[in-house]
Amino acid sequence: MAVAADRGLGPLLAADIHAEVAVFLAHEAELLDTREFRGWLDLVEDDFTYRVPVPVTPDNPGAQAYDASAYIVDETRETLAEHWFVRFRPDMWEMAWSENPPVRYRHFVTNIRVRATDEPDVLDARSNVIVSAVRQSSPTTTLHAERFDLIVRTGGGMRLRSRFVVIDETVLDFAQLRVVM
Repeated sequence: MAVAADRGLGPLLAADIHAEVAVFLAHEAELLDTREFRGWLDLVEDDFTYRVPVPVTPDNPGAQAYDASAYIVDETRETLAEHWFVRFRPDMWEMAWSENPPVRYRHFVTNIRVRATDEPDVLDARSNVIVSAVRQSSPTTTLHAERFDLIVRTGGGMRLRSRFVVIDETVLDFAQLRVVM
């Protein structure tokens, strides 16, 4: 199976499809920033996968900037719902020390590029993203990455099938790595 970042570059799709994907990704970012995780889960397929490989700095500038066999994050819709998002439930606040006081996130999604795939209702959406995090009065930290999303167009709207995120930094200094980029 090819890694998401290895998919070929076909022509960009029409502006109306690009705009539709941009609105979907903006809505998705808003749900994550406002901690509306149930709403966010409604936007992902049952077999959704979320992977973030270990970033590397290769000597060869043409080589991939990640290790395709090692992951910082390798999750599914189920593990996100049952292990990640559970820490935000009101009954967990006293025990979820990594979120007390809460970290405030902002997703900045830009440079969205949308292409067709071999499947008629599946889009290859690539974007650049910056996620900022701040806890109380601590300095803001950021993560910069490129995202590779597969988005399914359904009669009821768009849904995420998979997300593969390549982080730019090899040394990570971020408030909380349990964040959906």
